Amino acid sequence: MSWYGIDAVDRAFSRTRKALFEPFDFWKWAKLAIIIFLLGGVASNYGGQGTNYKIGSEDLENLPNIEPGQMPDFPFDMNEIAFSYIYAASFPAIIIAAIVSILLLVLIFSYISSVMEFVFVESLVKNEVKFWAYSRRFLGKGFYLLLVRLALGMVFLALFGIAILPLITSILKNSSDFAWPVLLGGIFWFAGVVIVLILLASAINSLLSLAIPLSIYRNKGILSALKLVFGNFRRSWQEIVVYWFIRFILGIGIAILTIFLFGLTLLVLGLAFLIFDGILYFLFSSLVSEPLIWILLAPFVIIELILILGVLFFLNVPLVVFLKYHLLSFLEAWFADVDIPFFDAPSLEPETGFDESEPNF
Repeated sequence: MSWYGIDAVDRAFSRTRKALFEPFDFWKWAKLAIIIFLLGGVASNYGGQGTNYKIGSEDLENLPNIEPGQMPDFPFDMNEIAFSYIYAASFPAIIIAAIVSILLLVLIFSYISSVMEFVFVESLVKNEVKFWAYSRRFLGKGFYLLLVRLALGMVFLALFGIAILPLITSILKNSSDFAWPVLLGGIFWFAGVVIVLILLASAINSLLSLAIPLSIYRNKGILSALKLVFGNFRRSWQEIVVYWFIRFILGIGIAILTIFLFGLTLLVLGLAFLIFDGILYFLFSSLVSEPLIWILLAPFVIIELILILGVLFFLNVPLVVFLKYHLLSFLEAWFADVDIPFFDAPSLEPETGFDESEPNF
Protein backbone atom coordinates (compact mmCIF):
# COMPACT_ATOMS: atom_id res chain seq x y z
CA MET A 1 0.00 0.00 0.00
CA SER A 2 1.32 3.42 -0.98
CA TRP A 3 1.21 6.21 1.56
CA TYR A 4 -0.38 8.86 -0.61
CA GLY A 5 -1.39 11.03 2.34
CA ILE A 6 2.23 11.25 3.53
CA ASP A 7 3.72 11.71 0.06
CA ALA A 8 1.31 14.55 -0.62
CA VAL A 9 2.84 16.64 2.18
CA ASP A 10 6.06 17.28 0.22
CA ARG A 11 4.18 18.11 -2.97
CA ALA A 12 1.90 20.45 -1.04
CA PHE A 13 4.91 22.29 0.42
CA SER A 14 6.50 22.59 -3.03
CA ARG A 15 3.33 23.84 -4.70
CA THR A 16 2.59 26.31 -1.90
CA ARG A 17 6.10 27.75 -2.19
CA LYS A 18 5.87 28.08 -5.98
CA ALA A 19 2.37 29.54 -5.96
CA LEU A 20 2.86 32.12 -3.19
CA PHE A 21 6.56 32.95 -3.02
CA GLU A 22 8.04 32.35 -6.49
CA PRO A 23 7.46 35.21 -7.02
CA PHE A 24 5.56 36.98 -4.27
CA ASP A 25 2.44 38.68 -5.67
CA PHE A 26 0.61 40.96 -3.26
CA TRP A 27 -2.61 41.08 -5.26
CA LYS A 28 -2.72 37.31 -5.61
CA TRP A 29 -2.43 37.01 -1.83
CA ALA A 30 -5.16 39.64 -1.39
CA LYS A 31 -7.57 37.82 -3.74
CA LEU A 32 -6.83 34.48 -2.11
CA ALA A 33 -7.44 36.05 1.31
CA ILE A 34 -10.86 37.26 0.12
CA ILE A 35 -11.70 33.80 -1.26
CA ILE A 36 -10.64 32.15 1.99
CA PHE A 37 -12.71 34.66 3.96
CA LEU A 38 -15.77 33.91 1.84
CA LEU A 39 -15.26 30.22 2.44
CA GLY A 40 -15.50 30.69 6.11
CA GLY A 41 -24.05 38.72 11.28
CA VAL A 42 -33.69 45.39 20.46
CA ALA A 43 -36.54 44.84 20.95
CA SER A 44 -37.84 47.96 22.66
CA ASN A 45 -39.97 47.70 25.77
CA TYR A 46 -42.76 50.22 25.60
CA GLY A 47 -44.21 50.32 29.09
CA GLY A 48 -46.20 52.97 30.92
CA GLN A 49 -49.57 53.18 32.46
CA GLY A 50 -51.44 53.54 29.16
CA THR A 51 -51.63 49.80 28.38
CA ASN A 52 -52.70 48.77 31.88
CA TYR A 53 -54.92 51.72 32.78
CA LYS A 54 -58.56 51.03 33.61
CA ILE A 55 -61.24 53.71 33.97
CA GLY A 56 -63.08 53.55 37.28
CA SER A 57 -65.88 55.49 38.96
CA GLU A 58 -63.42 57.93 40.52
CA ASP A 59 -62.12 58.88 37.09
CA LEU A 60 -65.63 59.57 35.86
CA GLU A 61 -66.34 61.79 38.84
CA ASN A 62 -63.15 63.78 38.28
CA LEU A 63 -63.78 64.45 34.59
CA PRO A 64 -63.96 68.19 33.88
CA ASN A 65 -66.99 69.87 32.41
CA ILE A 66 -66.92 69.66 28.65
CA GLU A 67 -67.95 72.80 26.86
CA PRO A 68 -69.34 72.60 23.33
CA GLY A 69 -66.63 72.73 20.63
CA GLN A 70 -63.78 71.70 23.00
CA MET A 71 -61.89 68.43 23.43
CA PRO A 72 -61.77 67.04 26.99
CA ASP A 73 -58.45 66.43 28.78
CA PHE A 74 -58.22 62.66 29.25
CA PRO A 75 -56.30 61.27 32.28
CA PHE A 76 -54.35 58.96 29.91
CA ASP A 77 -52.36 59.34 26.70
CA MET A 78 -54.42 58.16 23.71
CA ASN A 79 -51.37 58.25 21.40
CA GLU A 80 -49.44 55.97 23.72
CA ILE A 81 -52.34 53.50 23.89
CA ALA A 82 -52.69 53.45 20.10
CA PHE A 83 -48.96 52.95 19.59
CA SER A 84 -48.85 50.15 22.17
CA TYR A 85 -51.65 48.26 20.44
CA ILE A 86 -50.03 48.71 17.04
CA TYR A 87 -46.70 47.48 18.41
CA ALA A 88 -48.34 44.46 20.09
CA ALA A 89 -50.11 43.56 16.84
CA SER A 90 -46.99 43.91 14.66
CA PHE A 91 -44.51 42.24 17.03
CA PRO A 92 -45.08 38.65 15.71
CA ALA A 93 -44.70 39.93 12.15
CA ILE A 94 -41.42 41.62 13.11
CA ILE A 95 -40.11 38.39 14.65
CA ILE A 96 -41.09 36.36 11.58
CA ALA A 97 -39.51 38.91 9.24
CA ALA A 98 -36.30 38.91 11.30
CA ILE A 99 -36.09 35.09 11.23
CA VAL A 100 -36.75 34.98 7.48
CA SER A 101 -34.11 37.67 6.90
CA ILE A 102 -31.52 35.78 8.94
CA LEU A 103 -32.26 32.52 7.12
CA LEU A 104 -32.03 34.31 3.78
CA LEU A 105 -28.65 35.82 4.69
CA VAL A 106 -27.40 32.40 5.82
CA LEU A 107 -28.49 30.87 2.50
CA ILE A 108 -26.85 33.66 0.50
CA PHE A 109 -23.53 33.35 2.32
CA SER A 110 -23.72 29.54 2.12
CA TYR A 111 -24.20 29.80 -1.63
CA ILE A 112 -21.25 32.19 -1.94
CA SER A 113 -19.14 29.79 0.14
CA SER A 114 -20.14 26.88 -2.11
CA VAL A 115 -19.13 28.81 -5.23
CA MET A 116 -15.82 29.78 -3.61
CA GLU A 117 -15.01 26.10 -3.05
CA PHE A 118 -14.71 25.67 -6.82
CA VAL A 119 -13.04 29.06 -7.33
CA PHE A 120 -10.38 28.22 -4.73
CA VAL A 121 -9.56 24.87 -6.32
CA GLU A 122 -9.31 26.31 -9.83
CA SER A 123 -7.15 29.22 -8.63
CA LEU A 124 -4.64 26.91 -6.98
CA VAL A 125 -4.56 24.37 -9.79
CA LYS A 126 -3.98 27.03 -12.47
CA ASN A 127 -1.89 29.25 -10.13
CA GLU A 128 -3.80 32.31 -11.28
CA VAL A 129 -6.66 33.92 -9.42
CA LYS A 130 -9.43 35.15 -11.72
CA PHE A 131 -12.05 35.93 -9.10
CA TRP A 132 -14.96 37.11 -11.23
CA ALA A 133 -14.33 34.82 -14.20
CA TYR A 134 -14.15 31.71 -12.03
CA SER A 135 -17.13 32.83 -9.95
CA ARG A 136 -19.33 33.19 -13.03
CA ARG A 137 -18.11 29.86 -14.33
CA PHE A 138 -19.01 27.92 -11.19
CA LEU A 139 -22.35 29.50 -10.27
CA GLY A 140 -24.22 26.36 -11.29
CA LYS A 141 -21.89 23.91 -9.58
CA GLY A 142 -21.93 26.03 -6.43
CA PHE A 143 -25.74 25.95 -6.38
CA TYR A 144 -25.85 22.15 -6.60
CA LEU A 145 -23.17 21.88 -3.92
CA LEU A 146 -25.35 24.07 -1.70
CA LEU A 147 -28.33 21.76 -2.29
CA VAL A 148 -26.23 18.72 -1.37
CA ARG A 149 -25.01 20.40 1.81
CA LEU A 150 -28.54 21.41 2.79
CA ALA A 151 -29.78 17.85 2.20
CA LEU A 152 -26.94 16.43 4.30
CA GLY A 153 -27.65 18.95 7.03
CA MET A 154 -31.31 17.92 7.16
CA VAL A 155 -30.31 14.25 7.28
CA PHE A 156 -27.96 14.85 10.20
CA LEU A 157 -30.60 16.93 11.96
CA ALA A 158 -33.08 14.07 11.56
CA LEU A 159 -30.51 11.55 12.85
CA PHE A 160 -29.83 13.78 15.84
CA GLY A 161 -33.55 14.02 16.60
CA ILE A 162 -34.03 10.25 16.32
CA ALA A 163 -31.03 9.59 18.58
CA ILE A 164 -32.17 12.10 21.20
CA LEU A 165 -35.81 10.97 21.20
CA PRO A 166 -35.24 8.08 23.70
CA LEU A 167 -33.44 10.50 26.02
CA ILE A 168 -36.32 12.99 25.92
CA THR A 169 -38.83 10.18 26.54
CA SER A 170 -36.81 8.94 29.53
CA ILE A 171 -36.58 12.44 31.03
CA LEU A 172 -40.32 13.01 30.63
CA LYS A 173 -41.13 9.71 32.32
CA ASN A 174 -38.89 10.49 35.28
CA SER A 175 -39.68 14.21 35.51
CA SER A 176 -41.67 13.75 38.70
CA ASP A 177 -39.10 11.44 40.30
CA PHE A 178 -35.67 13.00 39.75
CA ALA A 179 -32.80 10.46 39.62
CA TRP A 180 -29.10 11.12 39.17
CA PRO A 181 -28.48 7.90 37.16
CA VAL A 182 -31.03 9.04 34.58
CA LEU A 183 -29.39 12.47 34.36
CA LEU A 184 -25.84 11.09 34.04
CA GLY A 185 -26.95 8.50 31.52
CA GLY A 186 -28.66 11.19 29.49
CA ILE A 187 -25.53 13.38 29.53
CA PHE A 188 -23.30 10.53 28.33
CA TRP A 189 -25.82 9.53 25.68
CA PHE A 190 -26.10 13.10 24.41
CA ALA A 191 -22.30 13.52 24.33
CA GLY A 192 -21.89 10.20 22.52
CA VAL A 193 -24.49 11.08 19.90
CA VAL A 194 -22.88 14.47 19.27
CA ILE A 195 -19.37 12.97 18.95
CA VAL A 196 -20.52 10.23 16.56
CA LEU A 197 -22.43 12.69 14.37
CA ILE A 198 -19.47 15.11 14.30
CA LEU A 199 -17.10 12.32 13.21
CA LEU A 200 -19.55 11.10 10.57
CA ALA A 201 -20.13 14.62 9.28
CA SER A 202 -16.37 15.26 9.14
CA ALA A 203 -15.81 12.06 7.15
CA ILE A 204 -18.58 12.88 4.65
CA ASN A 205 -17.40 16.48 4.32
CA SER A 206 -13.87 15.23 3.62
CA LEU A 207 -15.14 12.97 0.83
CA LEU A 208 -17.26 15.84 -0.49
CA SER A 209 -14.16 18.05 -0.60
CA LEU A 210 -12.43 15.37 -2.67
CA ALA A 211 -15.43 15.27 -5.00
CA ILE A 212 -15.21 19.00 -5.83
CA PRO A 213 -12.03 18.72 -7.98
CA LEU A 214 -13.47 15.62 -9.63
CA SER A 215 -16.59 17.57 -10.49
CA ILE A 216 -14.44 20.21 -12.18
CA TYR A 217 -11.88 18.14 -14.06
CA ARG A 218 -14.00 15.10 -14.88
CA ASN A 219 -16.90 17.36 -15.89
CA LYS A 220 -19.31 15.63 -13.53
CA GLY A 221 -22.14 16.78 -11.31
CA ILE A 222 -21.32 16.97 -7.64
CA LEU A 223 -23.38 13.86 -6.83
CA SER A 224 -21.76 11.88 -9.65
CA ALA A 225 -18.32 12.98 -8.46
CA LEU A 226 -19.21 12.02 -4.89
CA LYS A 227 -20.32 8.60 -6.15
CA LEU A 228 -16.91 8.16 -7.82
CA VAL A 229 -15.15 9.07 -4.58
CA PHE A 230 -17.26 6.56 -2.62
CA GLY A 231 -16.48 3.90 -5.19
CA ASN A 232 -12.75 4.49 -4.88
CA PHE A 233 -13.12 4.62 -1.09
CA ARG A 234 -14.53 1.08 -1.07
CA ARG A 235 -11.56 -0.16 -3.09
CA SER A 236 -8.81 1.59 -1.07
CA TRP A 237 -10.30 2.72 2.22
CA GLN A 238 -6.96 2.21 3.97
CA GLU A 239 -5.47 5.15 2.05
CA ILE A 240 -8.35 7.39 3.14
CA VAL A 241 -7.87 6.38 6.77
CA VAL A 242 -4.17 7.25 6.54
CA TYR A 243 -5.11 10.50 4.79
CA TRP A 244 -7.52 11.39 7.60
CA PHE A 245 -4.87 10.67 10.20
CA ILE A 246 -2.32 12.85 8.39
CA ARG A 247 -4.89 15.63 8.06
CA PHE A 248 -5.58 15.41 11.78
CA ILE A 249 -1.87 15.76 12.59
CA LEU A 250 -1.48 18.60 10.10
CA GLY A 251 -4.54 20.31 11.56
CA ILE A 252 -3.05 20.23 15.05
CA GLY A 253 0.30 21.54 13.81
CA ILE A 254 -1.26 24.32 11.77
CA ALA A 255 -3.55 25.29 14.66
CA ILE A 256 -0.51 25.65 16.94
CA LEU A 257 1.37 27.61 14.27
CA THR A 258 -1.67 29.83 13.69
CA ILE A 259 -1.99 30.64 17.39
CA PHE A 260 1.73 31.44 17.57
CA LEU A 261 1.75 33.65 14.47
CA PHE A 262 -1.46 35.44 15.37
CA GLY A 263 -0.31 35.98 18.97
CA LEU A 264 3.07 37.29 17.83
CA THR A 265 1.42 39.59 15.29
CA LEU A 266 -1.02 40.96 17.83
CA LEU A 267 1.80 41.50 20.32
CA VAL A 268 4.14 43.28 17.90
CA LEU A 269 1.55 45.38 16.11
CA GLY A 270 -0.39 46.01 19.31
CA LEU A 271 2.69 47.39 21.07
CA ALA A 272 3.68 49.46 18.03
CA PHE A 273 0.21 50.95 17.66
CA LEU A 274 -0.06 51.50 21.42
CA ILE A 275 3.15 53.53 21.42
CA PHE A 276 1.98 55.46 18.36
CA ASP A 277 -1.42 56.18 19.94
CA GLY A 278 0.29 57.28 23.15
CA ILE A 279 2.39 59.81 21.24
CA LEU A 280 -0.72 61.08 19.44
CA TYR A 281 -2.55 61.36 22.75
CA PHE A 282 0.10 63.60 24.27
CA LEU A 283 0.22 65.70 21.11
CA PHE A 284 -3.53 66.15 21.03
CA SER A 285 -3.72 66.80 24.79
CA SER A 286 -1.65 69.94 24.33
CA LEU A 287 -4.06 71.24 21.70
CA VAL A 288 -7.60 70.19 22.67
CA SER A 289 -9.60 69.10 25.71
CA GLU A 290 -10.16 65.53 26.92
CA PRO A 291 -13.40 64.52 25.08
CA LEU A 292 -12.11 65.81 21.75
CA ILE A 293 -8.85 63.86 22.11
CA TRP A 294 -10.65 60.51 21.87
CA ILE A 295 -12.68 61.72 18.90
CA LEU A 296 -9.44 62.59 17.09
CA LEU A 297 -7.87 59.25 18.05
CA ALA A 298 -10.85 57.16 16.90
CA PRO A 299 -10.00 57.19 13.14
CA PHE A 300 -6.41 56.11 13.87
CA VAL A 301 -7.63 53.24 16.08
CA ILE A 302 -10.07 52.08 13.37
CA ILE A 303 -7.32 52.12 10.73
CA GLU A 304 -5.01 50.19 13.06
CA LEU A 305 -7.65 47.51 13.67
CA ILE A 306 -8.19 47.17 9.91
CA LEU A 307 -4.43 46.80 9.39
CA ILE A 308 -4.20 44.13 12.11
CA LEU A 309 -7.08 42.17 10.57
CA GLY A 310 -5.50 42.50 7.12
CA VAL A 311 -2.17 41.15 8.38
CA LEU A 312 -3.92 38.24 10.10
CA PHE A 313 -5.78 37.40 6.87
CA PHE A 314 -2.50 37.48 4.95
CA LEU A 315 -0.80 35.20 7.48
CA ASN A 316 -3.67 32.75 7.13
CA VAL A 317 -3.31 32.45 3.35
CA PRO A 318 -0.28 30.09 3.11
CA LEU A 319 -1.69 27.81 5.83
CA VAL A 320 -5.04 27.31 4.11
CA VAL A 321 -3.40 27.09 0.67
CA PHE A 322 -1.07 24.36 1.94
CA LEU A 323 -3.97 22.28 3.27
CA LYS A 324 -5.84 22.59 -0.03
CA TYR A 325 -2.75 21.65 -2.02
CA HIS A 326 -2.35 18.64 0.25
CA LEU A 327 -5.90 17.56 -0.58
CA LEU A 328 -5.37 18.07 -4.30
CA SER A 329 -1.99 16.29 -4.28
CA PHE A 330 -3.48 13.34 -2.42
CA LEU A 331 -6.40 13.15 -4.85
CA GLU A 332 -3.99 13.28 -7.79
CA ALA A 333 -2.20 10.15 -6.55
CA TRP A 334 -5.16 8.32 -4.99
CA PHE A 335 -7.72 8.62 -7.78
CA ALA A 336 -6.59 7.22 -11.09
CA ASP A 337 -7.23 9.30 -14.23
CA VAL A 338 -8.31 12.38 -12.33
CA ASP A 339 -6.17 14.49 -14.69
CA ILE A 340 -5.81 17.61 -12.56
CA PRO A 341 -4.00 20.14 -14.82
CA PHE A 342 -1.58 21.49 -12.22
CA PHE A 343 0.48 24.52 -13.15
CA ASP A 344 3.70 22.68 -12.28
CA ALA A 345 2.90 19.54 -14.25
CA PRO A 346 5.84 18.36 -16.42
CA SER A 347 5.53 18.98 -20.11
CA LEU A 348 4.38 15.95 -22.11
CA GLU A 349 6.05 17.11 -25.32
CA PRO A 350 8.86 14.73 -26.37
CA GLU A 351 12.44 15.86 -26.58
CA THR A 352 13.29 16.75 -30.21
CA GLY A 353 16.96 17.54 -29.81
CA PHE A 354 16.60 20.78 -31.82
CA ASP A 355 17.13 24.29 -30.63
CA GLU A 356 13.70 25.95 -30.72
CA SER A 357 15.34 29.34 -31.21
CA GLU A 358 16.54 28.28 -34.69
CA PRO A 359 14.19 27.65 -37.61
CA ASN A 360 13.42 23.96 -38.13
CA PHE A 361 13.20 23.13 -41.83
